Amino acid sequence: MAEKPIKEVMVKDFASIGERTNLKEAFEAIKKNLAGPPHSPGLVVLDRNGRAAGTLSVDDFMRELSRLYGEACDKIGQKDWGEKFFNQCEIAGLKTVSEIMSGKGVTIDSKATFDQSCELILSKNLSLLPVVDAGTSKVAGIITRRMVLEELGPQLFK
Repeated sequence: MAEKPIKEVMVKDFASIGERTNLKEAFEAIKKNLAGPPHSPGLVVLDRNGRAAGTLSVDDFMRELSRLYGEACDKIGQKDWGEKFFNQCEIAGLKTVSEIMSGKGVTIDSKATFDQSCELILSKNLSLLPVVDAGTSKVAGIITRRMVLEELGPQLFK
């Protein structure tokens, strides 16, 4: 792979959300993000100082829904699974983003290479990776798993 500077590749237009936001509001934000632009696979979660705390993706929501389903239903095909499930979901709406987010504390420096970001996304199984400005510690952009696939795919399937 070419050693491209990450600054040349990163997406600077990304959506973010506060770590204390409740899941109901977070769901609306991620739904809006998917409708786009920016169409990224998730949101950068910011702490109260505006620094990257983690990421929130569709995968994180699906993990939480699966957990809620497991708590509401003890077997597949239960007649009243929907009612039990949605009762669990009402309780979950009170949770905050920080309780279900992934990629906690995982970032990459803006002076890194795209190659290094690919490695980090693959090793940590991330949907997106916040790129942090070395000078300010603020999020300057993101690298997504789609970008990694678009980079590696042609080399894999020659």
